[in-house]
Amino acid sequence: MEPPVHSKHHTLIKKAFLYIFPTLFLLLAGIGLYLHSTYPTVSPLVSGRYMLSNLGHSHAQMQKDVVGFLPYWNLDNSKYLHFDLLSEVFFFSLTADENGQIIKIVNNETDPGWRWWSSPTIQNLIAKTQITGAKFGLTIAMHKNKTLESFLDNPSAQKTLISNLIRIVESDKIDGLNLDFEYDGEPDDEYRLKFTSFAKDLTSTFRTQSPKTELSIDFFPLSVENPRLYDVASLAPLFDKVIVMSYDYYSGSSDLAGPVAPIFGYIASPSADQTSYFFDVNTTYNDYLKVVPKEKLIMGVPYYGWDYPVEDNTTILSKVLPQNDQNGYPEVISYGRARTNTDLKTENCQWDDTAKATWCAYTDSNKIQREVWLEDNKSIEIKFDFAKTNNLGGIAIWTLGYDKDYPDLWNLIKNYFTK
Repeated sequence: MEPPVHSKHHTLIKKAFLYIFPTLFLLLAGIGLYLHSTYPTVSPLVSGRYMLSNLGHSHAQMQKDVVGFLPYWNLDNSKYLHFDLLSEVFFFSLTADENGQIIKIVNNETDPGWRWWSSPTIQNLIAKTQITGAKFGLTIAMHKNKTLESFLDNPSAQKTLISNLIRIVESDKIDGLNLDFEYDGEPDDEYRLKFTSFAKDLTSTFRTQSPKTELSIDFFPLSVENPRLYDVASLAPLFDKVIVMSYDYYSGSSDLAGPVAPIFGYIASPSADQTSYFFDVNTTYNDYLKVVPKEKLIMGVPYYGWDYPVEDNTTILSKVLPQNDQNGYPEVISYGRARTNTDLKTENCQWDDTAKATWCAYTDSNKIQREVWLEDNKSIEIKFDFAKTNNLGGIAIWTLGYDKDYPDLWNLIKNYFTK
């Protein structure tokens, strides 16, 4: 006699439980072990959630690198990031001292860069970035002239820093290291030679001991024409990427109010009746393309502008007022803040077709005239187009999160830099 149909169904269901669920359990256990071994400081529940959310939303196929700097003071805005449209995220930054040690204590308090780097927030962010399909890197900074000189005078300190960086990169399982050593002014020529020597030691050590680490270096817009610390032609071959900080042509320390990154407008020898910007993006990359392969060049793109107190806000390049409590101070105005600033009404703004940027005028509550140079959809799209048209290696955003939750710039990235 044949068993009833429902009995067969029960048998099949029982077999399914016996074979499928143990297999599923083993699969989940294996994934959990992998996640725990890869991200030991991150809860498998958290990393597992990142993995599950990525299953139905894979990373975009990038035509060009889209790199972004995420400073410790802007980490709250990491919730707005579209990791699937980023090639690499750099935490900015850890700072090194003259002895090659990572600075952990400043004025008897934990250095904020170190505090955040050591926190679960960053460990979770590393996991999320990598699971999504992007890379995560670290910027190591040194910005004080005396510190730089002492460090470059001390080969032992240089070896110490290289060892410390190898240890951090390997222990935290990150993908990239970004070198941001900035000298303010003109160092003696010997320091340019010493910096190149240090860079050679650093890159050769990483190529041997941590060969998968992607190495990049940051340069100023004028570093080809005015080297300061950088022998660009000698340094560029050592690194995988050369990131040009093509912003702050005018900044909070400028005497005149101007665009943060004018595309055109620089005249080498202007006549009396000509207006020239201090320098411009087009000239910057004309200089760099003579000494750096275009595929290595990453174009820094600002997601911010500057708001200045000025003598006369009816004209560009107005003189900035002395900084004090009465006059006020120059202020960074991020893309997101500009979108919500009620002082920046359309009727108060106009387009500068030379700089390819918007500037606005208003009077503040203290009756002080203000001149604002913005980075908006139009100006940033022109910069994206510049990078693509010149077939550069990609762009580097300063800084990630400045656009808040507005989707506009992410849509532009998708249109310009993905397949």
